[in-house]
Amino acid sequence: MKKNLIIYSLLIIYLILNVFVISPLNLDYYNEIIHPIMWIALCAVAIFLSRDSTIRVKGEQDKTQSLIITLIIYIIVYFLLGLIFGFEKTPYAKDILSIIKNLWSFAGLIFFQEFIREALVKNEKKRVLNYIIMTVLFTAINLNYSNFLSNFVDLKETFIYTSTTLIPAILESAICTYLVYIGGAKFSIIYRLFITVPPFIVPIIPSLDWFATAIIGVVLPLGVYVYMNYVHVNKSERLSKRERRKYNPVVYVPVFIFIALLAGFVMGLFKYQPIAVLSGSMSPTFNRGDAVVINKLTTREKDELKEGDIIQFVSGTKYVVHRIVDITNDENGNKLFVTKGDHNNTIDATKVALEDVIGKVSFVVPYIGYPSVWLSGAIS
Repeated sequence: MKKNLIIYSLLIIYLILNVFVISPLNLDYYNEIIHPIMWIALCAVAIFLSRDSTIRVKGEQDKTQSLIITLIIYIIVYFLLGLIFGFEKTPYAKDILSIIKNLWSFAGLIFFQEFIREALVKNEKKRVLNYIIMTVLFTAINLNYSNFLSNFVDLKETFIYTSTTLIPAILESAICTYLVYIGGAKFSIIYRLFITVPPFIVPIIPSLDWFATAIIGVVLPLGVYVYMNYVHVNKSERLSKRERRKYNPVVYVPVFIFIALLAGFVMGLFKYQPIAVLSGSMSPTFNRGDAVVINKLTTREKDELKEGDIIQFVSGTKYVVHRIVDITNDENGNKLFVTKGDHNNTIDATKVALEDVIGKVSFVVPYIGYPSVWLSGAIS
């Protein structure tokens, strides 16, 4: 434990110096030279202090193959999401020199960090406290502190930052620590390279929204843990068939499928999408806190809408769900919908063009929209 205290102390000193002293200076060649040298020095000390310890890995080849296959599947799914969300150019230059420089500045640090993590595991192999400290400390080290406080200016920004960055960072650190425990630094390096390197070497990546980013940041490490834990148990533990079945990842397949389908449903990837009702303008048909399921319409289906239908449409920068009370045309003969909330005394000020219609309300689910109502009220 004394050896780890030295390593932890050095890492904490590095964190304080990096955040409050070195980074604010914006030194030239910091990412290319100064930062890597700091990590090389830390890594050398950690390896020296753990030189008398080893990590025994049973079934290393099978574990390595399983991890790589899992991550390849992730990469395939990740880029397939671009077909749904679209693609965007990566911000990194793609000439050979720039790629090498970026890989050294960012991906190269992965090796030094994970060898330090391995040294910490070697010195304290079975202590839960060591696992927790490692996870928290490496999470703190790898967060981006430039304009850090701007992520907490209001509850909305705090929620998005926590969902897309903080929680995924904690889970990434936790799975890397676990992978080192079951296979050494090689496993955690493989994991981090698969999720870190692609933007540096490919011209485009999926343009995911914050919700999809948050889902991937949670599901990926949990999925890797479930599968690798199963492989580890089968290769390393002496358990009965009944005990092994408890770790079988097949048991979790329905859960992950359900999460994937639910996430896709909420994100609007399917023809139907749930929308929380944030106001009482349609009361008593449905009330604030209910959820309506929207059937997204084709152009032909929009043209077939009639009086009495309840539609979702875009009005300025807002999405509105109101009833069609009249249908008219503009001076060019284009169809316009006159809409009104059932609880409102007057019709909406602006008529709705066909292209502004998103979909039609199919049915109402009472009360389940309240979490969105509370969140919206908190962050507004």
